[in-house]
Amino acid sequence: MPVSPDCILCLCRQSLDAARFASSDPRLHEQVLRRSLELALERGFADIPPLLGQEIHREIRRITGNADPYLAVKRQFNDVMFSRIEELRAMIRRFANPLEGAVRLAIAGNTIDFALGTSLTAEIVDAAIQKAMHQPINGDLEALFRTISEAKNILYIADNSGEIVCDQLLVEEILREFSPRLTVAVRGVPVINDATREDAVRIGLTEIVPVIDNGNDGLGTILEQCSDEFLKSFREADLVIAKGLANFETLIEYGPDRITQNVAYLFKAKCPFIARFSGTELGDLVVRIENPAARSSLGQKTE
Repeated sequence: MPVSPDCILCLCRQSLDAARFASSDPRLHEQVLRRSLELALERGFADIPPLLGQEIHREIRRITGNADPYLAVKRQFNDVMFSRIEELRAMIRRFANPLEGAVRLAIAGNTIDFALGTSLTAEIVDAAIQKAMHQPINGDLEALFRTISEAKNILYIADNSGEIVCDQLLVEEILREFSPRLTVAVRGVPVINDATREDAVRIGLTEIVPVIDNGNDGLGTILEQCSDEFLKSFREADLVIAKGLANFETLIEYGPDRITQNVAYLFKAKCPFIARFSGTELGDLVVRIENPAARSSLGQKTE
């Protein structure tokens, strides 16, 4: 998807947020912002937003000397969400179809995104979860349930820390209902508040399913940069469940030469540009099932 002027402004604001998480030195804050503006001018509209964001966050880590600026808030939201896991599990169980409750919860968890600002609180997340339990879904839930039920090997690509607790509950529900082979993938290197192996271990997810990382510091899933282990799991999966905006922004770029299986995108439309691009409304709970190979074959003329 293209970079919009709003993306440039958002990434520069994000760089200053990250610099302030990383250091209390205002001189470093200015240096980070100046370098981010330079990158925006150099790379600007040539890349998709996650690629530009990746370069900016590499520079933030280099300039500040802080390898994981968001570590404290990542641990905070993991602990907050995990402390509520039984309450959240009971919330899911109140649905006639608990899988629906788990999907709603997983998408609501996508609210825990410090790329969009630093004002997030546990109260905001709780309000988002409560709303998600009854608001309309933008997408076809029944098609999602059917796609999951037919899958034998699922790769679940997680997004953010804290949110990963909600992902764990959806993973549990999928395993309870259908017993597929299921692997969870996280980021290989800390970037913003994206989930890494430390987060998966902290909440006990590694005790439930195999957890791998993608081998890089990209925002989203940039297949050209992913590890052999991740790519093997990706190729072998007959369903990829991709959580969050950055995974949607990156994977939607690939055609049938790289993606031949179903990809189920689950995200909250938190950004006006993403909402317009995906044909949704701001704040929607979004379910999208894509298959580039099927889309390509539909576009071919038959003799």
